[in-house]
Amino acid sequence: MLSIIICCRNKSLSHELSDNIKNTVGVSYEIISIDNSKNTYSICSAYNAGFAKSKYPYLCFVHEDILFHTQNWGQKLISHLKLDEAGIIGLAGGDLVTRIPTSWDRLIPSINIIQSDKNGKKPTQKIKCPENFDQLRRCAILLDGVILCMRKKVMEETMFNETLKGFHGYDLDISMHSTIIGYINYVIYDIELEHFSRGKTNAIYYENLISVFKRWEMHLPLIGKSISEKELNQIKDFEEKWLYKLTKKMIRKGFSTKKIIQETSYFANKINSEKTINKLKYIRLYIFLVRLFNKPHYLLKSRQY
Repeated sequence: MLSIIICCRNKSLSHELSDNIKNTVGVSYEIISIDNSKNTYSICSAYNAGFAKSKYPYLCFVHEDILFHTQNWGQKLISHLKLDEAGIIGLAGGDLVTRIPTSWDRLIPSINIIQSDKNGKKPTQKIKCPENFDQLRRCAILLDGVILCMRKKVMEETMFNETLKGFHGYDLDISMHSTIIGYINYVIYDIELEHFSRGKTNAIYYENLISVFKRWEMHLPLIGKSISEKELNQIKDFEEKWLYKLTKKMIRKGFSTKKIIQETSYFANKINSEKTINKLKYIRLYIFLVRLFNKPHYLLKSRQY
């Protein structure tokens, strides 16, 4: 009933994960392991290739550095996916997409995951957000890619966007797509999964993030059910704040001055903020200071661009 699709850094899946799935899944399943040991695939092309080989009606795209802690998790997953409105299901996500490129973990995210560190530098943590949430699932728009599950029908209508390079942005793109075509994405709270690495961002991450938000810009902002009226009234403030953060990230990730100005100006005009557009006249100075001092917060309290 469940096709489990995994993009592998090595030629084959680890015995630890394959045994873990066998001992916990609780339904008929297949594992489709895509050999990416030679870096042949992007994550999108690997997942699409895995989907093309799948035979079951329910799909689970999952990272290889995880273990399941819940018995019969496959049964629980399928019960969520049988909902007519269900789009994509994950274990971490967020319910607001503004016009400014950002990750999913803004405002009050939905998270149900055990986070470990394969290097042992940070303690293992069970992360649940909201802390007192007592339902089986919570609506989301954006989902984190550690695990993305859906029916074949949803996958056929969305697919992973192979214009994205490398291993970033695919999760935000497909979860946004699912929402835009009318499905409801969910973070679920009755399956426990342990993730053994922490995400890292690089220049490609931000290039893909910008690409995804430009792809869907005609549909933005996307506002989920968990967003309060107070937060709704603050969206423009959020956008101005997050554009500042995006600009700073582009500087620190090595974007050229020309590219930083181009992208910052593009999104400043999108949100049509006079305050933000006025600050653009200082952007070259801002870029210079960030590069010079790395973290010049004490110099920039009143001037963000």
